[in-house]
Amino acid sequence: MARTPSNRMPDIWQGLRWALAPGAQGGGTSRRRLAWRALRATLGHGKALRRWMAMVVELHSREIVRDVPGEYLRAVRPYVHRHTGYDERVVQLIDHMDWLESAFNAKSFEQIASGRPMVLAELVPPRGCDFMRLQLQQAPTQSPEGELLLTLSLQRSPDVQHKAQPVDAAVLAFSCFRVDDVGCLVIGGVRGPRHANQRMSPTEINQALQGWKPSVFIVRVAQELARYWGLRLIGLDPAAHRLRGWSYQWNKRYRDGAQRIFASYDALWEHFEATNGPPGWVIVPMNSDDKLSATALSPEKRERQTRRADYWIRTRNMLRLQFKQLLQRPHREARVSRVTQAMDLDAIGDDEQDMDADAVPSRVLESGPGNLL
Repeated sequence: MARTPSNRMPDIWQGLRWALAPGAQGGGTSRRRLAWRALRATLGHGKALRRWMAMVVELHSREIVRDVPGEYLRAVRPYVHRHTGYDERVVQLIDHMDWLESAFNAKSFEQIASGRPMVLAELVPPRGCDFMRLQLQQAPTQSPEGELLLTLSLQRSPDVQHKAQPVDAAVLAFSCFRVDDVGCLVIGGVRGPRHANQRMSPTEINQALQGWKPSVFIVRVAQELARYWGLRLIGLDPAAHRLRGWSYQWNKRYRDGAQRIFASYDALWEHFEATNGPPGWVIVPMNSDDKLSATALSPEKRERQTRRADYWIRTRNMLRLQFKQLLQRPHREARVSRVTQAMDLDAIGDDEQDMDADAVPSRVLESGPGNLL
């Protein structure tokens, strides 16, 4: 995709050129469809698109945004929630950018804005691996599921695998915007590793996580992030996934793949006892799995549950210490030095919770989503 800086609003032909440029496709959208959406957005929703591009150009002048064409297409590209229109998508993106700079300290924000991953926690890696860490980083502009990625990444040691590359055992894509006038950390996607030749054994990862499935573990981390930032945590309802669209139902391969994805999300949200939320979303409780109902289990199962609980408590305490160093809670008042105006946080109950209160997990998803796509 062309990355030539632009200091002016793109006209209709410039938008079409960006949509048709090599590398513009991705996120399940072809260049031809992207060009059609760019045309529709420009002709039918020009006011909203101009509002978004005005912010993009301003951020580009401050060297926070580097890929102006990519940010233009981010607003044009269909979102994972298939009932999201152009105007609503622009509002979401502006909400997210308003919030972003106020959610990280200056050094962390610079790291995130530059595209480099920011390490939240260094975990004990499984045998034969150099590292296992939790990271936050910007999502590619082609991502339809969220603007930030929370990843659980591992890398094998050189003596085990030549020229080993980092492998994402679990990835959670999210954004921050208002839903029903409440600030939310919005989970648009949870998946496992994508590259077949870079996969790691699920047994290795589960053993390293003391029995936690990566998909469950990474949602638990998202709960901690939402609690720290004072946000409600919501996730995509599979019924509103863009793969429900009629254009994906004609192809059997797409249809079968979509059913596997829907089943994975259903199992994940059922595990966390998520409840129905605003249309197309489910509300994920902030304190799930905190009863440790292991008294009726056999001694072996009770011991495994205790190991899982101890591992999470240690990880959670490590994360909370890191949060204080890397993140900050957005304030109500506007900040002149920030992107625009800091998001006004709503009182949603979890703001006042004691961050040091114990939250002990009681169970782990034993049979649910394997590789979430």
